[in-house]
Amino acid sequence: MSVERLKIGQKVLITPTHEDEQYVSSVYDMDDRTIYIPIPFNGNRPLVLNRGEQITVKYMGAETAYTFVTTAVGRLAREDLLPMYIFSAPKEADITRIQLREFVRVPVLLEVFYAEPSSPNEEPAYKKATTVDISGGGMKLALKERLLKGATLQISFKIAAKNKNKGKEQELKLLVKVLRCDLVDPDMGTYHVGLKFLDIRPPQQDLIMAYIFERMVERKRRQ
Repeated sequence: MSVERLKIGQKVLITPTHEDEQYVSSVYDMDDRTIYIPIPFNGNRPLVLNRGEQITVKYMGAETAYTFVTTAVGRLAREDLLPMYIFSAPKEADITRIQLREFVRVPVLLEVFYAEPSSPNEEPAYKKATTVDISGGGMKLALKERLLKGATLQISFKIAAKNKNKGKEQELKLLVKVLRCDLVDPDMGTYHVGLKFLDIRPPQQDLIMAYIFERMVERKRRQ
C-alpha cells in the first residue's frame, strides 16, 4: 500500500534529534531529491540546524499520519524569500505510518454538539459536550452519559485558524465513531469519550491541524 507523499504548502512538525521540542513549519518547495522548508519555530524560537544534522518530520495524510527522518543539506537565503533549510527528500520506503493519536494532540476546551445520525430531512437532536483534547484524527469529549463503544454519532463544532478563511470561525459537521468511553468522575457522573473522525475531508483536517499548531505555539509562549 503506497504512502501519501508530502505536498507543497503542507504543514509539518519537526523534532531535531538533539532535543524533544517540536517546531512548526510548512513545505515551501520540493523535488525528487530535496525539500525546502522555511525555518521552523517553536513559539518565537527558531530551530537552529547545521549541515548534516538530522530531524524527524511528521505530517498528516488524508486518513493517517506519517513520519520520516531526514538530514539538513544546506540553507537558502534570498531577499525575496523567507530563510529556509534544505533537506534530503525521503524515499517512499523510509516513510513510516503512525497512528493518528501519536501525531499530535492538544488539550483544548471547545463546545461540541453531538447526536445520533439523522435522516437528511430531520434536524439532529443535539446534546452539548466539551472537548478534553483534539487531534487531526479525532477528539476526546467530556459528557454526562455513557456512550456505546462502536456507536456512530454526528457532531458539530466551530473553530478558527488565523491562516484559514481569514481567521473567521468555521463550523465543522462530521460523522464520528466512539472508540472508548471511560467513567472518570463517579461523583459527578462525568465520562471521557474518545471519538474518531470518519468522513473528514482534507480541507477540514487541514483547518483542524492549523488550529492545533496555533494552540501549540500559544502554549509554548506561555511557558
